[in-house]
Amino acid sequence: MKKLWISVLVVLVVLPMMFQSSVKAATPISIIIDGVRLSTDQAPVMVNGRTMVPLRAIFEAFNATIKWDQKAQTVTATKDNTTIMLKIGSKTATINNKAVTLDVPGLNLKGRTMVPTRFVSEALGHEVGWNPKTQVVTITTSTSNVGNAGPVSNVVAQDVSDFGDGRDLQVSFTRAANESLVDHYRVLIVKSGNILNLSSAQTIASYNYSTVLPTGTNPSIKLTSASRSVDGDSIKSNQAYVAYVLTVGKGSNASTLSIGSSTMTLVNKTVAAINNVQVNDTSDYGDGRDLSVSFNKLSDESKISSYRIFVVKATNYSNFNLAAANNVSSANYTLVSKTGNNITQILSSGARDVDGALIKTGVSYRVFVMAMDSSNAANHVLSSVSSAITLSNIGVSNLNVSDVNNYNDGRDLRVSFTHATDETYISQYRILVVPTSYYSSFSLAEANNISSAYYTAVSTTGTTTNQVLTSSTRDVRGALIKNGVNYKVYILSIGSSNTGNVLSSPSSVITLLNDSSVSIVSNLSVSDVNDYGDGRDLRVSFTHPTDETYISQYRIMVVPTSYYSSFSLAEANNVSSSNYTSVSTSGSSTSQVLNSSTRDVLGASIKNGTSYRVYVLSIGSGIYWDSNALSSASSVITLLNDSSVKAVTNLSVSDVNDYGDGRDLKVSFSHATDETYINQYRIMVVPTSYYSSFSLSEANNVSSSNYTSVSTSGNSTSQILDSSARDVRGDVIKAGVSYKVYVLTVGSNNYSGSNALSLESSTITLLANKTPVVSVTNVTYKEEIGSGRILISFDKSTNESNISEYRVLVVPSKQGFGTADALAVNSSYYSSVIPNGTNRSTFTATRDVNGDSIVKGVKYKVYVLAVANNSGVQNGGLSNSTEEFEI
Repeated sequence: MKKLWISVLVVLVVLPMMFQSSVKAATPISIIIDGVRLSTDQAPVMVNGRTMVPLRAIFEAFNATIKWDQKAQTVTATKDNTTIMLKIGSKTATINNKAVTLDVPGLNLKGRTMVPTRFVSEALGHEVGWNPKTQVVTITTSTSNVGNAGPVSNVVAQDVSDFGDGRDLQVSFTRAANESLVDHYRVLIVKSGNILNLSSAQTIASYNYSTVLPTGTNPSIKLTSASRSVDGDSIKSNQAYVAYVLTVGKGSNASTLSIGSSTMTLVNKTVAAINNVQVNDTSDYGDGRDLSVSFNKLSDESKISSYRIFVVKATNYSNFNLAAANNVSSANYTLVSKTGNNITQILSSGARDVDGALIKTGVSYRVFVMAMDSSNAANHVLSSVSSAITLSNIGVSNLNVSDVNNYNDGRDLRVSFTHATDETYISQYRILVVPTSYYSSFSLAEANNISSAYYTAVSTTGTTTNQVLTSSTRDVRGALIKNGVNYKVYILSIGSSNTGNVLSSPSSVITLLNDSSVSIVSNLSVSDVNDYGDGRDLRVSFTHPTDETYISQYRIMVVPTSYYSSFSLAEANNVSSSNYTSVSTSGSSTSQVLNSSTRDVLGASIKNGTSYRVYVLSIGSGIYWDSNALSSASSVITLLNDSSVKAVTNLSVSDVNDYGDGRDLKVSFSHATDETYINQYRIMVVPTSYYSSFSLSEANNVSSSNYTSVSTSGNSTSQILDSSARDVRGDVIKAGVSYKVYVLTVGSNNYSGSNALSLESSTITLLANKTPVVSVTNVTYKEEIGSGRILISFDKSTNESNISEYRVLVVPSKQGFGTADALAVNSSYYSSVIPNGTNRSTFTATRDVNGDSIVKGVKYKVYVLAVANNSGVQNGGLSNSTEEFEI
C-alpha cells in the first residue's frame, strides 16, 4: 500500500496538465464529488496547471479531521489511517510521515488557504478526473458504493400552534430501518412547488434545517421560532410547505432522502373580531356609571379568556391600535368575563379612560373592545371603534336645604336646586325627603317606587327651584315631616320618551328645629390631651346656644366610626345614661376633659387606637321635652399614647436598580427614639393614582401580603424591597407608576391598637435607565495537546463596572444559541470568570453547554457572556462566536 501511495505521488509530480505562470480567471472551475457540486466561499482557481481549492471545504467534504497551526502555517488532515501534512508555500508535503514533492505549493488567496485538489483527493484514496473544456474536476470517493441505513418513512407535518412562525409546525417520521448506520437526521422544510433532491439536500446550510439525533424511537420534533425553510426564509402562516428528512450516514455510509410529506399550510387560528360595539348614556352620576357598553359575543369563545373595554378620548382614537391596547394598565380598562351571551356592561364610578383620567361628562369618547386569547397574547383581537359619545348630565345641581319656619311640619323646610342644563327629555322633578334613620343610602330603584303621596312634584319651568314644602308633606315612608328628625333630600329627574330617570346626590343632613325652644350647639371640636389610654385623653369643646331657656342639659356622645357611618337623633335619644357625659347649661361654652370611666355610645370604654366622632345632644325641657336637637359630628379623632408609639422620621425613597420591580425601590427612615412599645414597622407603597391621601385607618387594614415588615433592630432602616413586593392594593411594584411611601409604626402588647402612620414620602416613579452590558471581543480557542481540553482567551469588555461575571460557553456548532439560551445554561456547564480589569486567557473547558464532555468528531463554537450586576441591564452581552473547531 505504501508503494502504491509513493507511485501515485510520483505520477502527480511528473504528470503535466496545464502550464500557467499565474492564477487564471477564465471559465469558473467546478468541483463535483460523487455527483454533488462542492460549495465554497472562495472559488477554485488554476495555478501552474493545478486546481487549487479552499482547504477547509475540501477536507470537510471528505469527512477528514483537520488541524490548523496558525503560527507554523501548517495544516494536518486525518481520515481513517491516512495523515496528510501541508505547509503553506512549501512544495514538500508528507503522507503518513513520508515526504512527497508538490509541483504547486499551498497558498493564501484573499484570506483563504488554498491547496491542490488532485493531491488531497488522491492522497485520501479518491479518483480524480479533469475536463479542461468544461473546467470541471470530478472526484469519486470510496463511499459511492457503500450501503446506507435507508430513508425514513411516513413523514408527517402538522399545524400545532398559533404563533405565526416555526413553533406552529411539528414534523414526525418513522426512523430508518438500521439506525446503527445513521449519524443524524436533518428535517428540511421546502416551500410547496420547489424541487428537492439528494444532491441539493446535502448542500443546505446548517441554519436552514433542524437536526434530530437517532434515539431508537420514531422522532417527533416541534420546530422553533428561529426555524427556516431550506431557502433561508422564516417559516410563517399562509405559506404551503412540504417536509423532507435527510438521513445522514456515519463515516462512509451514504446519505438518503425521504419522500416528502403531504403539503400543508400553517393557519393562524386567531380569535375572530368583535362586532356591533354600541355605547349609551344611561345615568347621570357624572362618572363611569353613566356609560353603558354593549357588543356581540364571539360565536366561538373556546379560545377566549375574557374581554377588555377601552374608553378612548375621541381626539386620540385614531392612534389607538392593538399594540397600544396591549400596553394599557389594568387600572385603565374594564375587564369583562365571557358569559356565553351578548354583553351589556355599565362601567363603574372608578372607571378610567386609557390615559388614566376618570370618565366624566362633557368629554367625547369612543370605545374599543379586545378579546383576550387565553393561549397567546399575540393573538388578541381589537374590535372596530364605536361611535362617539359625550356624556351629558340631566340631573339637577346645587341642591340645598334650610330650616325657614317654626311650624313643626313641612312648612319649615325649604328646598332649592338648579335645573338640568338640557330639559328636553325631562317631564318633571320630584322632591324626596328621606329620614336618615332608615336609609344609610337611597337608591334610584327605591326612588322610582315612591308613592305619589310621598313626594313633591316640580315642573321644569324656569332654571331654578326654590320651594318651601307644605304642612301635609310627608317623607318617603309616609310619615309627616316634623322637627327633631334627621333628613336628607334627593331630587328625582323624571325622563320622558326613552330617557331613564336620574337621582341626584343627597343634600346635607337637616334636622328641623323650633328656634324659640331647643337649639344645637356650635363650634364643636375634639383633641387628644393626655396619655392615660382612656377617656381622660379626650377633650370636648363647644359653644352653647344663645337661648338656653328650654334646654335642660347637654349630653356628650362618643361614637365609634366603625359602627356608625352617621349617627341620628333617634339613635342619640336612645343612648343609655351610662354611655354619655352630661353637661349643664352653665356658662356660654364648655371645654371638658372626659373621665377614666367614660364609655362610647355602645358601652365600650374609650381607648387609644379607636377612631371616634363626637356629637352633642341638646335636651329640651318643659313642653319641649321631646324636641331634643343633635349637633353635627366632630372631626374624626383617634387617641394615641405619645409616650409609646411614635411615627418614624426622615422618610426618603430612591430608585436604585433597574429590574422593573420592587428591587428598584430603596426606602430609608429613622426609627422612633423609644421603641419599647413598638412591635415592628411596615413599609407601605401607595399608588398616587388611587390615593390623594392615605390615612391611618386605611394603613391598619392593608393585607400582610401588601406591605414589607421591618424589625425594630437598629436606629435606622435603609432597605431595598424585593422582587415580589406589592403596593397596598396588591399590584406588583413596577416601573412607570407614580408612588408615595408611608411607614406604619405598629404597637405591641397594650399598645397594639395605637399604631402611628408617618408623613408621606416624596412622589417617586421608578424608571428603567441602566446601562446595557458590553460584550467581550476576540474570543479564541486553542487545543491543549493530549488532554482533550480546549483553552479559551478573550479581550475584556470596554466597561466592566456593570458586569458581575463572564461565562465561557462551549456550544455544539449545529445548536442555535442566543443571549436567552446563554442565560439559561446550568452553572455546572460553563466556566465563570470574575472581571478584574485585564484581558482573560487560558481558561480551560471540558464540557459543552448541555453538560456533555467535549469529544472528538463534534464541531463546536465558543461564546463568552458578560452578565449584568445591579448597575447594568442584561440587554445582550453575548460575544460573537469563534470559528467552528474540532479537537
